[in-house]
Amino acid sequence: MSTYKKRVTFKLKAPNAQQVFLAGSFNDWSLDGDAMKQSQSGIWKKEKKLALGIHEYKFIVDGMWVLDPECPVTVPNQHGTANNVLEVKSESKASKKEAYVANIKVKLDKWQMEIDKLETKAAQARNSTKAKYLKQIELLRSMRKEFELKLEELRQTGGQAWEGMKDGVENAWKALYESIKSAASKFK
Repeated sequence: MSTYKKRVTFKLKAPNAQQVFLAGSFNDWSLDGDAMKQSQSGIWKKEKKLALGIHEYKFIVDGMWVLDPECPVTVPNQHGTANNVLEVKSESKASKKEAYVANIKVKLDKWQMEIDKLETKAAQARNSTKAKYLKQIELLRSMRKEFELKLEELRQTGGQAWEGMKDGVENAWKALYESIKSAASKFK
């Protein structure tokens, strides 16, 4: 049996409710174990990590059992009513890879902004240190470009090669991260 768990967010629109709980097969139908939090828009939310498989659930709104109106799948229960059904499936390797690449691209954009900030600080530095700072920034830009090439190669890689390429990207990421951190500390 797999121990992998996937993050699932349960939501219920109940702007006038005072209390909402989530109960289901995943928490032994606890009446008050999973309190939901209300947003300003009246949406109640609860995030859970659930094992792969089929889960039954319902909401308890101000003491009343309520079906999830957003979930059309139900099964009859022993009380003569129904429970909602949620199937938690593992992600495909392709979707995991795309999510990983997208996450790295977001981080890469963040670090580009950091490099730009360092360049602004270098421009304000005295001439004696300015050249040294600009040389370090050029090295960071070169590392970033190298990282982008590795990321593109990773995106196009499939199968077993994906894991090896991912390790290479992680190592390149750590090197870029440490270099930017080091440069930022020198520019203070």
